[in-house]
Amino acid sequence: MELTIKDAKYRVSKLGVFEQLRVARKLLPLLAEMAADFQEAQENPETAMQILLPKIADVISAMSEEDCDAIIHPCLAVVAREHMQAWVPVFTQGALAFDDIDLMTMLQLVARVVADSLGNFLQELPDAAMPELPVA
Repeated sequence: MELTIKDAKYRVSKLGVFEQLRVARKLLPLLAEMAADFQEAQENPETAMQILLPKIADVISAMSEEDCDAIIHPCLAVVAREHMQAWVPVFTQGALAFDDIDLMTMLQLVARVVADSLGNFLQELPDAAMPELPVA
């Protein structure tokens, strides 16, 4: 999937299955809470960042450095940016390759990877509401 943020063109790939598991484990409390928001974001992609980004930012700000890196690093590792007629990875060896990627751009990229890579997983989560049990 390709997207443009601040006049820069990015190509986002999906996380591998093991990276999906690692990221999902760190995000599971947030993901369960946001299942309905992800559904809405998938139905209205033009508003996805407005829907998801504030909640993701809140949770990330409360996480430990180690947990935050366990989410952000694998997500950024599957993003490339068009640069001089080639696609260049935005994150290698623990560092961003482009100085102009700011916090909001980085979080938008991470949110896009999470939505694309974990979207199927989110659809499989049970509804928050418990089914009513018959009274005996």
